[in-house]
Amino acid sequence: MFIGCTSTGVQVTFDDEKSNTIREHIQYYLDGDIDSMMSIIADDAEIYINSDESVSAEEARSIHELEHSIFKDISTSWSQEEGGVDIGAWIESTDYPAGPANKPVSVTQAWFTLNGTSIKTGEALSTPVHVSYIWNDSGQVETIYQFFDSVDATAVIEASLAPSE
Repeated sequence: MFIGCTSTGVQVTFDDEKSNTIREHIQYYLDGDIDSMMSIIADDAEIYINSDESVSAEEARSIHELEHSIFKDISTSWSQEEGGVDIGAWIESTDYPAGPANKPVSVTQAWFTLNGTSIKTGEALSTPVHVSYIWNDSGQVETIYQFFDSVDATAVIEASLAPSE
């Protein structure tokens, strides 16, 4: 006899409000609209960029503005297979129930390849990125974890910021 079924575990969604908000957030970044991009980030957010030490929302804003002064043709790409449909970024949101070491939490994750060209040197950059956005109860992002291989990015940025000879 079948009595019923209630979902009590993790819920993963792809076309929900939070996932769509992150799609807009990324598009604002690509467009260079840093004010709109930052509008979903709590003022007291903790942002971890390849580090276990956080930067503030204002510091992150400055980093993103600097990136746009260094790079042109900034885009994202993501395809499940080579030659497949490029959807720009894979974005999903997950609602986790409370557990022994955590309160209930909503997390949106994005995977993409960040592409751009140095304005100064013409050097192209293409680096895989994974970002996790942790939401607060007010509908803002309170914590961000951003991971990418910084070797190539650092080299292009340093060359772009070096004085001209």
